[in-house]
Amino acid sequence: MTASASRFSLLLLLAWVAAPAGAQTERLRTTREAAATLVIFNVRDPESRALADYYAERRAIPPEQIIGLDCPQGEEITRQQYIDTIEAPLRRLFERKKWWDIRNAFDDENEVKGSFIRYVALMRGMPLKVQTTIVPPAPDKPAPPRPNNDNGINGRDEASVDSEIAVLGDNKVERFGMVVNPYFRRFTPILDSAVTSGLLLVCRLDAPSADTVRRMIDDSLYAERYGLHGWAYVDRRSIPDEKYKLGDEWLQNLATECWNNGIPVILDNMPAVFPAGFAITDAALYYGWYDWAAGGAMGPPYLRFRRGAVAVHIHSFSASTLRDPQANWVAPLLTRGVAATIGNVYEPYLDLTAHLDIFNERLLKGFTFAESAYMSQPTLSWMNVAVGDPLYRPFPAADIRNWNRETEDDAAPWLALEKNLLRAKRNPLAQTLSLAKLAQQSGSPLDYEALGMLQSFTGEPREAIASLEAAGSLYQSPPEAFRTIIERVRILQSIGDKTTALKLIDRATQRAQPPERAKLLADLRTEISPPPSPSPTATDKKP
Repeated sequence: MTASASRFSLLLLLAWVAAPAGAQTERLRTTREAAATLVIFNVRDPESRALADYYAERRAIPPEQIIGLDCPQGEEITRQQYIDTIEAPLRRLFERKKWWDIRNAFDDENEVKGSFIRYVALMRGMPLKVQTTIVPPAPDKPAPPRPNNDNGINGRDEASVDSEIAVLGDNKVERFGMVVNPYFRRFTPILDSAVTSGLLLVCRLDAPSADTVRRMIDDSLYAERYGLHGWAYVDRRSIPDEKYKLGDEWLQNLATECWNNGIPVILDNMPAVFPAGFAITDAALYYGWYDWAAGGAMGPPYLRFRRGAVAVHIHSFSASTLRDPQANWVAPLLTRGVAATIGNVYEPYLDLTAHLDIFNERLLKGFTFAESAYMSQPTLSWMNVAVGDPLYRPFPAADIRNWNRETEDDAAPWLALEKNLLRAKRNPLAQTLSLAKLAQQSGSPLDYEALGMLQSFTGEPREAIASLEAAGSLYQSPPEAFRTIIERVRILQSIGDKTTALKLIDRATQRAQPPERAKLLADLRTEISPPPSPSPTATDKKP
C-alpha cells in the first residue's frame, strides 16, 4: 500500500468513528472517492493550475495526485500531440507511482488488471479533442490504407481527449477508433467494480471562464449539502422517423423515472425546443433535443437553474468548443448556471451518444456524475465528454437519504412534493391522488402545476387543464402564470380541441404581454390556425 493510501485509510477510520450512522456511509464513500481521484492541469496555463488546487482543496484530494502536463493550449490537438504530451507521460506516471496493478498476460504483454486511480478531473486549459488522422485521398485515387483501425466507424478516429484517457489502461498503445465500454449499463460503483480493470472515469472542469469553473465546483458541493430540488424540464420532439425515435424514447423513459423518484416534470412533446417566452424556472434537471444552439427558452429573461442543476441537450456537436459561451449547447448551459452536463466534440451518431435515460436513472439512484455518465455511454475512445465535477452526487443514495438534512430556505415546498410522490411508490394513480390532496391542503400553485403535469403525463388531459388553470390563478409570478397558459394550450392541441386553445390564446393576448410572450402567443395561434393561402392574382394565372 502506498503512503497516500495508508493516510487515507486512517482518514476513513476517523470519519467512520466520528460520524452518526446516517452520515457514515456518505463520508466513507466521499473519502474513498477523493483518494482515488487524479487532477490534471496544463502547466502552460496558469489558471489551469489554480483551478486544480481550488478543486483538490475542496474535495480533499491528496496533493501528490495533482499533476501538470505540458500540453498545447488549443482545444484541438493532433493524434501525435496527444500521444506525446498526454498519453505517454500519463502511462509513465501510472507505472512509476504504481497506480496500476499490472500483471503479465498470456501473450507476454503487461496487462492492467486494476487501478488505484478511478476518477480523473481534467482542468480548464487541457486540450479537448483529438483531430482525425485521415488524409483525404487525391482525386481519382483510393484512400491510403490505415492500420489499427478495426473498430473505426466509416474509418473515423477523431475523439475527445477525455474518452481517450478513459482507456489509458488498454494495453494496445496504438489504437484508432471506438472501443466497447465495459462499464456501460453497469450498476456497481466504480470503486467496487471487478469487470472494468483499468477503466478511468474522466470528466473535465471546463467552461468559457475560470470563474464559471469555480462556480460549478461550489454549486456541486452546495447541492450535495442542501439537496437538489426543483423541476425536471423534458423537451421531446415527437418525430415519427425511426432514425430519431430512440432519442424520444430516452426522454420519455427519464420523465417517468423522475416522477417515480419524486421530481415533478414539465414535459413538452412538440418538435421545436421550449420557445422563447416560456419560463424555465427552478430547473434542477433539463433534458432536450435537437437544436444547433441554446436558444428558445434557454436564454433571458426567464431562465433560472437551481444551484447544482444538471442539464443535457442531445446535439452532435454540443461540446465542439467550450470557449465560446454562445456556441452550441454545453458552453452556454454552463455559462447560464448549470453545474454538470455531457456532450460530444464531433459527430458521434445518436445510438453512440450517452443514453440519457440510463444517465438520469443512475443519477437519481445516488451514483456520482462520472459513474452515471460512463454507465450511460456505450463506447469509449469516441466523441463523448462529461463536463462537471466527477465526484458530484446530485441525489443521495437511498440508504443515506435523510429527510431532516439541512436544506435551503425555499426547499420546503419541494420536499413536501417529493415526499408525496415517493409515498405513492411508483403508482401513477396513487401519485395523482396524493398530489391532489396536497394541492388542496397547501393551496400552492407549485402543487397544482405539478398535479396538472402529472395528470397530463398519465393521460388525463381534462383534469390536467383544470389543475393548471388553478395553478395559473394562484401564481404571483407573471412568467410562471403565463407558463400554465402555454401548458394548457399544448394539452388542448394534443386532444384536438383547437377552438378552446384559440380562445385561451385570444384571452391571453388581450392582456398586455412583454414582446417575447406576445410573439409566442402569435406563433401558437398561427400554428394552430394558419392563415389561408392568398388566392392567385390575375397576373399569376396562366393564359
